[in-house]
Amino acid sequence: MPHIRQADKGFDGMQLELSEDGTAITAVVVFEDKATHNARDTIRDNVWPGIVALEKGERLHELSHEVSGMLGARAETDPDFDLDSAIANTLWHDVRRYRVSITIGETHNGEASRAKLFKGFDTSAPGATIRRRADTIYLPALRNWMAGFAARVIDKIKAIAHV
Repeated sequence: MPHIRQADKGFDGMQLELSEDGTAITAVVVFEDKATHNARDTIRDNVWPGIVALEKGERLHELSHEVSGMLGARAETDPDFDLDSAIANTLWHDVRRYRVSITIGETHNGEASRAKLFKGFDTSAPGATIRRRADTIYLPALRNWMAGFAARVIDKIKAIAHV
C-alpha cells in the first residue's frame, strides 16, 4: 500500500504467502530496503531495532492494516477467497519473516564481510532461518549505471510506443 504522506514511516515492502487452498496466511514478509554509504551502521542502528519492535508486537496494528489491505485486494479479484478465514487461521507470530536488502561498497563485497554486515539478524528475528533473508547489491558506479539503465528504458518505451 502506498504511503499517504511522504514522511510516513511505512514498511518498505511486504509480500504475502497464502496456503495452497487460500485459507491461511503462511508468511508475511516485511521488506527493509536501504541505500546508504554506511551499510553496517544502517543495519545495526535502523533495521535491527525495527525488526525487534515488530517481534515484540509493536506496530502490529500497522502490519495488520497493510495485510488486510492486501487480502482485501485479493478478495476483490477472487470471489471464492474467504478473507475472514484467512485472517482467523493465521498465527501472526509464526508467519512474520524479514527480507533486508542494502547497497554495499567495496568493503562488504565479499562473502565473509557480507556475513559480518548482517551480524545480529538471528537475534533480532530469532527462529528458523527461513524467517530471515539478507540481500546486497554492489554497484560501484551507481549513478553511471542508473543513467545507462534509464536510457535503455527510454529507448524501449519509444520502441513500444513507436515514437
